[in-house]
Amino acid sequence: MPQDLLTCPLGDLPTTDGDTRLRTMRSSDRDDLAAAYQSAYPPEIGAANHAEALTEMDATFAGQYGVLRDDASFVALDGPRVVGAVMVTERSIWDEGLEGPFIIDLFVHADQKGRGFGAALVRAAMDACIRAGDNQLSLRVGEGSSPAAFALYRRLGFQ
Repeated sequence: MPQDLLTCPLGDLPTTDGDTRLRTMRSSDRDDLAAAYQSAYPPEIGAANHAEALTEMDATFAGQYGVLRDDASFVALDGPRVVGAVMVTERSIWDEGLEGPFIIDLFVHADQKGRGFGAALVRAAMDACIRAGDNQLSLRVGEGSSPAAFALYRRLGFQ
């Protein structure tokens, strides 16, 4: 198994009590998602401009990175503003034989980091997968993954 692949076995109990700062992601969030995505990553990792970020969101909603799980993909809100997202697909398109849902992206707008949005988003995705009867949730860390994100994944049980 590649070293940048992390998997978390899912238990039977929800990991959160529900977070009012979150809701399921929808395609109408496209512009706000693009803004948060562009802010979250350096240009050489994410998108150099808003148009590139919009193209990335369009590709995601079109299923180019796998079929999105509507029940397990969430946005974080600061008031009415979308400030981050976790995007979960039915399975990884990069890892043949890897069973179960896969986090293709987790990002939080740079001006909102450190407020707990990333942890709340991953926990919400985990809860949705547990409710759906999934046994594990996986993701990849690599270029663009911050040390804080890696520490968060470890703290939440990804190995």
